[in-house]
Amino acid sequence: MTSKSSSNKASLSATDEPAVLDGTHGDCGNDCLNPRRGRPSVAEARLLFDRILEASWQVLLANGFENFTFDRVARHARIGKATIYSRFAGKTDLMRALLTWRVERQRSQIMAESSAMEPVEAFTFRAQRVLEVLFSPDGMLLERLIDWVDLEAGAGNARGEVYRSALQSIAQEFAELNEAGRASVPNVDLAARFWLEGLLGHARLAASEGAEGLNGRAEWAREYAQFFFRGIDGMVNRS
Repeated sequence: MTSKSSSNKASLSATDEPAVLDGTHGDCGNDCLNPRRGRPSVAEARLLFDRILEASWQVLLANGFENFTFDRVARHARIGKATIYSRFAGKTDLMRALLTWRVERQRSQIMAESSAMEPVEAFTFRAQRVLEVLFSPDGMLLERLIDWVDLEAGAGNARGEVYRSALQSIAQEFAELNEAGRASVPNVDLAARFWLEGLLGHARLAASEGAEGLNGRAEWAREYAQFFFRGIDGMVNRS
């Protein structure tokens, strides 16, 4: 954990961002450049929260867990370290929030990009995007973050929480398709589990096959979504 002690100037290296100017708290950064106007609005607080977490993610990507410090986050976000400590008690608290924020952000982006598509097309797109994310630097870092929260923070159930959240999101999407008359999924919870387990199982298998397995993800995603929804249609027709 980094120290809360302050100094009037922060040293620069070839990899560090420009240091912020210090003020009365020694590390208040840009907070010192603007007069206080009372408590921030809900929107302002949300923007600052996102700014801290986005900076934390970028610092993790660039420096890894071993070299992650609040000083680096403060410099990257161009805010004061005191501002970070006012919202997060320490590294563990921030990492837990970062995991929740990153998972939800990725999910929201994927859903938004496919919201106007037909069901099979949408789930084809989502399967492909999930596979792309899993094998990207962001995805691999997210896996490490889940492990860190489980092991270092002593949570022990972070991965289970991520999976449960994903299952709820998928089941909700199936339910909304049913309500809109765009699909007929007889058991949304079971369907969500089958969808997620098939997707994650393929990811593990593809990773074991190396480049050949990873290169075919677009074709696999298309075939998987078509097969999945044909199976659902078959269940409905037999009932």
